[in-house]
Parts: sequence; structure tokens; C-alpha cells
Amino acid sequence: MVINTVLSVLAYNYPPEKLSVYLSDDAGSELTFYALLEASRFAKHWLPYCKKFNVEPRSPAAYFASLSVSDQSDADFSKMKGLYEEMANKIDVVCKAGTVSDQAKLEYKGFSKWNSYSSKKNHTAILQILIDNRDEETKDIDGVRLPTLVYVAREKHPEHFHNFKDGAMNALLRVSSEISNAPVILNVDCDMYSNNSNAIQDALCFFMDEERSREIAFVQFPQSFGNATKNEVYGSLRVIDEVSTLYISIWFYGVDEYSLL
Repeated sequence: MVINTVLSVLAYNYPPEKLSVYLSDDAGSELTFYALLEASRFAKHWLPYCKKFNVEPRSPAAYFASLSVSDQSDADFSKMKGLYEEMANKIDVVCKAGTVSDQAKLEYKGFSKWNSYSSKKNHTAILQILIDNRDEETKDIDGVRLPTLVYVAREKHPEHFHNFKDGAMNALLRVSSEISNAPVILNVDCDMYSNNSNAIQDALCFFMDEERSREIAFVQFPQSFGNATKNEVYGSLRVIDEVSTLYISIWFYGVDEYSLL
């Protein structure tokens, strides 16, 4: 799931030299690192495909699942789906085995960071730049520069409290300040993906408006919840976007799929 999150964010309609994606892996798992490595290779094909065909949503799993059988006969589609399934299969094989093969470790020197790995609660910091936009050779299959992609596993030790997500965000802020040092940061959980590739650009247009930006606290985009049960934890927003009382109906603009900002 987290790989689809990463790929959807990498594929935002935004200048690649201004977009950096950081994955925080508190467990410091070499399996997660392997999955991200495979995703970085697949991104060289996925990003130009998204731009060419204006794909929405840009999570590969959600995109392929959303199309009917008649839409899947196109040669470009079949090729891309094949590449995605090949990547997903490689990741599944490694996850089921519970370890990365020696051959895969030899192909990428970054795995050497796990030579001194102890456990998910006790390990040194691991930082790997899988895609470096500053490198002129880092391009997709169409010759376009890719956004930066970074793997971060903060140091953990049993004698030091990790502060849960606060600690993870603190580590990400410190790492990103040394690599990209961007003025705007977007936090995305691993069970999310972008359902609007223009969301970043549109939101920044509001915040950078010279006349009205000081009046804007946040920009709410429509949300969509998938694979949720009747006991979902999203405040019932999956099915309720209107509160009806005896005398009045109140609409929550921005949380339904038809609202405009």
C-alpha cells in the first residue's frame, strides 16, 4: 500500500526539481526499503505514462482497479499494467520470504546499511537517496528529470522514547532541511494516495495569492474513502456529507466530491 502512496505523490503535476518525497520507516525494515527501491525503478515508466494519458488517480493499484475490461485493451495500458504487476510480484515474493535475496543486495549498495541492524526498536539511523534530482542522469524513460525520493529510518534505542509520529515528523523535517529545504511540507499517511494530481499546485495558488492569502487558513479538497467498512474510522465522511435536522440541512462544502472551493 505504501508504495502506491509514494508513486501517486511522485506523479503530482508539479515541477520535479521542486518536488521531493521522503518515506519515513520507523521499523527500519529492509523489506520496505526493497519495495521503495523497486518503486523508484517503476517510477521511470509510471510518471511519463501518467503525463501522457492524464491518468487519475495516480496510485497504480487504484487506477488499474478503476477501469473496465473494455478500457484495458490498449497496448500502452497492457504494457504498463504488466510492469506494475511485475514490480508488485517481486515485492510480494520478498515479503513472503521475509528477507531480501543476496543477489538483490548485491545489485544495490544501500542494503549494506542493514549489516549492523538489530531490531525495529533498536537500530541506527538509515538514510538513502534513491532518486536524486540533482543528478543530471536521473531521468525517466522520456528523458525528463524525476523528483527526489528519499528513504529515512530514524535511529531507535530502547532507552530513548521515540515519541511516535511526532518523533518521525521531527526526523523528516531535520533530514529534508539538509536535502531539499522546501518552504512547504505536505504530510501523507501510508494508507492515503493522491486522487487529484493538481492538488498541490491548486492549493499553493490560494496560499500565494497576494491579495487574499492572509485570509486563508487551509484549503480543503474532496476526500474519497476506499475499502472502508461500516465501522470505518473516518467520522462517517465516507457516506455522510450532509447533516439533516428537523428544520435545516447543513452542507459541509469541500468534503463532498461536487463542492468547489
